[in-house]
Amino acid sequence: MVVPSYVENALSRIVYNFHYLIEMGDIVVFGAFGPFFEDFEIGMKIKHRPCRTVSQYDNVLWSALTLDYTPLYLDETYASLTSTGRISINPRFVHSLVVGLSTRDTSLNTMAFLGVDYEKLHAPVFPGDTLCVESEVVTKRESKRPNVGVVSWVVRAFNQKGEIVYETKRSNLIYKRQESPWIKYLEARDLVTKNRENKDYRRDPIASQELSPSHPGWWGRFLEDFSPGQVMIHRIGRTVYQYDNLLSTVVSMNVATLHFDSEYMLFHEYGEPVVQGPLVVGIACGISSTELGVNLARDLGIRELKLTSPVFDGDTLHAKTEILGAEPLETTGIVRAKTTVFKDNFSKEVGSFVRELEIYRKGFSPWVKIWKE
Repeated sequence: MVVPSYVENALSRIVYNFHYLIEMGDIVVFGAFGPFFEDFEIGMKIKHRPCRTVSQYDNVLWSALTLDYTPLYLDETYASLTSTGRISINPRFVHSLVVGLSTRDTSLNTMAFLGVDYEKLHAPVFPGDTLCVESEVVTKRESKRPNVGVVSWVVRAFNQKGEIVYETKRSNLIYKRQESPWIKYLEARDLVTKNRENKDYRRDPIASQELSPSHPGWWGRFLEDFSPGQVMIHRIGRTVYQYDNLLSTVVSMNVATLHFDSEYMLFHEYGEPVVQGPLVVGIACGISSTELGVNLARDLGIRELKLTSPVFDGDTLHAKTEILGAEPLETTGIVRAKTTVFKDNFSKEVGSFVRELEIYRKGFSPWVKIWKE
């Protein structure tokens, strides 16, 4: 990646003027951008984080989404009379989950999913099982398209006993580094777009230095990786829809009508339903979780929450986090971090809050035992 000369001159400090997003003199540390085509090597094995405990709720939700009402996955009486003797998790959900758990370290920079060569259901997955996933790169080749290449992985899932329960071989078109939409988005000059008020907003390039892992896969950040003054531009953005707003208000029993009553909102100054604040905060925490939460021991809460601009259906949220402090303890440490949320291509601040997180030190993370590292 070509780093601008003013970045090189700043040595270890990345300095740029980007509206109010990053002030001059901040230390900017980007989370891993996810692997590009050039980063894969045949034979590479990646142990993914996090793992995932599945429940009967997953079966019910998947059935509702896909209209799959197979009794083996929903009917306890029926399932008790089968060879498994109890309800098992729908293999289509298992497939979706296994692929999903692997995407952060394999196909975050994908152009397209090409398909699956095979799958093996080694053993049934039951509610309460915890699945951990690893991927092995088995083929890598150039594509007819010059901006991408083809990568194939054998992806395996293991339960909490270490037994293999699922295996599949999948392939994707993966962007080459300089052709990645993410890199182009960061380096875009004079990016001008219309916001919902039909006004132009302009964004300058963002210096795009990457925090590259020294190992395959993203291990997350340990206490030792945090230092005051670091600023992280989080890799994932999230477009919010009214469906998200409706679901979050129903789940949380929020009856404030400004979130879901379009007729009422015709007489409100916003003119349309506004996304509820806790969902905005939740999305900001989710966006930042790859950098902040992979080795989390405890979430100690948020404070100084300020919401400065409303979020509406169709807005896309991005976030950056500044590390305010990192205090070591015996096996963990306390990290204080300020996360700021933006919309309109980072040009408009939506809100900010301070979090206190207890993060494991490198040798004490549960991952040491889970993957026996």
